[in-house]
Amino acid sequence: MKNKNRLYLIIAVVLVIVSVVIILFENGILRRGGQEPPSNIFAIKDSSLVTKIFIADMAGNSVLLSRSAGGWLVNDSMTAMVQKMESLLSVMMNLTIREPVVKTAQTTINSALAVGGIKVEVYEIAPKFKLFGVKFGEKERLVKTYYMGPATEDNMSNFAVLEGLDIPYVVHVPGFRGFVTPQYSQFPLDWVSHSVFDTKITRIQELTSQDLENPAESYRIVKSGPRSFDLFNARNEKIMSYDTLKLIDMLSEYRNKNFESVESSLQPAQQDSVLRHHLFKIIILTDVDGKSTEMKLYHFLNYKEEVEMAIPDPTLALARDRFYGVINSDESRLYKMQYYHFDRQVQPLSYFLKK
Repeated sequence: MKNKNRLYLIIAVVLVIVSVVIILFENGILRRGGQEPPSNIFAIKDSSLVTKIFIADMAGNSVLLSRSAGGWLVNDSMTAMVQKMESLLSVMMNLTIREPVVKTAQTTINSALAVGGIKVEVYEIAPKFKLFGVKFGEKERLVKTYYMGPATEDNMSNFAVLEGLDIPYVVHVPGFRGFVTPQYSQFPLDWVSHSVFDTKITRIQELTSQDLENPAESYRIVKSGPRSFDLFNARNEKIMSYDTLKLIDMLSEYRNKNFESVESSLQPAQQDSVLRHHLFKIIILTDVDGKSTEMKLYHFLNYKEEVEMAIPDPTLALARDRFYGVINSDESRLYKMQYYHFDRQVQPLSYFLKK
């Protein structure tokens, strides 16, 4: 009886040891001695499982890209560019080791990565371990951390090191001509979507344009059919005759309206002056689901020209090609807009009236 219990105990211990070894190998914790890591060890396996990507440099610049129900967000607050996120995820899925860094250069490359490397952390919905293909303890986890370094001399690859590996490697994306560092920007504004309005004409329920400099030129447009609309003047009187083609063309352009860039050169006092004194129009677009987007338009001042004039005159310093915009009353951020891109949207009521 004792011998039988001892046999059962030995079998149980052996099974536990075998299971632990399998878990370690399946999860990449152990590698066979002397064997090079797989060429795709830097890559992610399934981009749909990625929940967060943290990118930072050694100078303190960083950005957090996180997946939400409505798409990717930048620092949990701003919508990320769809194309840029797709490009990054494609690179991360196809990142491949080209070759290990030669031993004589490893110290130099490691020093370069320590000083100027870009840290990349990848988070996924992942299990704590897998056993025979079964996942255990699945939740959001940090699954990969690596440092992207400078480009190689041929500008076709990058030096990089993965946490857990002993030496740096030369990595690239097969079929891609160039190095991949630009895909890993650590600056939040590089990731922010430039979209202001993205509503098809069939989805527009109402549009209000309030002209603060000439209130009589304000108007309101209300959906009355699949592609028909009623136009009202500033006194909320329905206008029976207007240029339908102009109005439809203007509304159709709301499917793709973007800002030029985020204003970053103004001093706090200058930005406060713009917000206090130079608001000239407010546009509110409401879709058929009741979602509203508000854009406040402010005159763009050429401060350099104003300062250089003997007698500063803000009205003479107004830019002819740009204006500032504030989206949904968030005054912490001014956007540069081009009149050329918003030409029809800033037109007064009289623009739509038949002559």
